[in-house]
Amino acid sequence: AAAASGAPRAQRQVAGAAAADGGDQKAAADQNLQQSAATAPRDEPVESGPWFLTKSQIDNSPSRKYLLERCGGDVVKAREKEAQHRRLTCAFLQESGQKLRLPQLSIATAIVFYHRFFAHKSYENYCRFTIATTCLFLASKVEETPKKLKDVVIETYRIQHGRQAPDPESQEFKDLKERILVSERVLLQTLGFDLTVEHAYRPLLAYVKSIQGTRDLAQVAWNFINDSLRTTICLQYAPRHVSAAAVYLAARYLSEHHDKLYELPPHQGGKWYDAFHVSEEAFQDVANQIMELYDSKANGGPALANGSNVALMSQKRLETLKSPASAPGPAAANGAAAA
Repeated sequence: AAAASGAPRAQRQVAGAAAADGGDQKAAADQNLQQSAATAPRDEPVESGPWFLTKSQIDNSPSRKYLLERCGGDVVKAREKEAQHRRLTCAFLQESGQKLRLPQLSIATAIVFYHRFFAHKSYENYCRFTIATTCLFLASKVEETPKKLKDVVIETYRIQHGRQAPDPESQEFKDLKERILVSERVLLQTLGFDLTVEHAYRPLLAYVKSIQGTRDLAQVAWNFINDSLRTTICLQYAPRHVSAAAVYLAARYLSEHHDKLYELPPHQGGKWYDAFHVSEEAFQDVANQIMELYDSKANGGPALANGSNVALMSQKRLETLKSPASAPGPAAANGAAAA
């Protein structure tokens, strides 16, 4: 993608440049969007708070409406296109953050910022790579692992374009830095200056320690959390739901990998997932959304952390392996070795 400015592009559009049938496409898109909204569940977000949304709200975001118009009113194509945008841009953030030697916590915060921004803004008006780079720069400061803007621009430019960034002393490079600074103000305003982000890593590690779980359980579950960041799960569920789903899937993987049931002990005489204060329905939904990432038709871009063999597992296979949630520990089918 071209390194376009993060400032609204709509201001630069020439009046009358729309195609002759643009009005018809927009009308069709609006009609399909209304039909989709009418059939969507009217439930409240699982968690209270300004950043938790229902699936219906995500389906009706400004970005989705724009892509729906671009896809000629095709709801399925618009949904797939947005999912692809999120997957590939989050992979870009993950790779950029690693090259900058940022800790995973800082990278995860940047990704959450990105999801929150485009839940309220449209891809029509903002370049996703400019905003993503800005999220990475801001997150490095928020998590107290700051990186120089120059270094951030050089690394993200190289990864996005596959070539070296312009000379740091050139006007082009100065313009790139200025775009990030301008976009940072827009990002902060969109986030309402609410820069607090909680992640699923802490409840995961606390749980593994409490049950004296293995290092493999912690690592594979950690990888599932990393992969989950390429979806909108962080906009739907609190970190503890993601932690529970990650443990659930990690236990499945370890059970199949070692050909022995990996048991998750009951919590205070109840279900194992009571330790996370979540319902079975909620963590199963998160687990299913994570597994959808490994669908060979949906997955694109750089490899997922747990994707080596999980990519070959279909949703039907997952259902076949599913054991009652009342059992101490579900069997796993995750194909990645611990990193």
